[in-house]
Amino acid sequence: MRQCDMEQFLSTLCRDRKTLEMFRHLVNGSYIRVVNYHSTDPVNAERYEAEVKYFSENFVPVTFRDLDTFFETKKWPYNKPGLIPAIFEGFRNQYDVMLPILDKYHFTGWFYLPSFYMDVPVEEQIAFSDAHELDLIDKELYPDKRVAMNWDEVREIASRHEICCHTGTHFQIFPDTPEEDMYREIVLSKKKLEEEIGREVQLFCWLYGANYGYNVRAQKFLKEAGYKYVLGNLEIEKIR
Repeated sequence: MRQCDMEQFLSTLCRDRKTLEMFRHLVNGSYIRVVNYHSTDPVNAERYEAEVKYFSENFVPVTFRDLDTFFETKKWPYNKPGLIPAIFEGFRNQYDVMLPILDKYHFTGWFYLPSFYMDVPVEEQIAFSDAHELDLIDKELYPDKRVAMNWDEVREIASRHEICCHTGTHFQIFPDTPEEDMYREIVLSKKKLEEEIGREVQLFCWLYGANYGYNVRAQKFLKEAGYKYVLGNLEIEKIR
């Protein structure tokens, strides 16, 4: 890269703190990358498959067991870096489109679910999605109007992939959010997921991302719920 191009690149990079922090993690050899997906409409299935195929050839899929080992030993046990396809919101099209692709390439997906979304009556799901910033690409994709996964689909995913909690109702938690709301969105949401899939849910992901120290008042609920990890925009942190 020419010096003038490098100077322009660094100038652009330094304008945004989060971008700068992300770049720092990459150049310092971070071993686990994350690629985010939301509404995975069938129209993009060919692109999704090309991406997952590339992941399978160049990265190692990551499980919670791998994450535990990494935090315990401070060493990544594989020759290739890890990659997590982070699949957000619990949309039905993720089960129909993304799940078969992940299974085809034997690549572990991490599904971040708003755990009360699956219980919304079918006739109310599109309105609920609109009201809770659950952005669908094609609201007319399914004639029966069911746009969220059902619990049978979630349980099938949980048998082969990782399930994480992304609040209960796709709810943004602020430092001044009332405690009853934090309890519902952090503690009860985890209980609901665990009751349905029959195993522990280890990770909580804020809406719009934040680090563990962002919300001191919420920390007691994260600990009460029994989470091991919190996901922010830039890193996965172990709960202290």
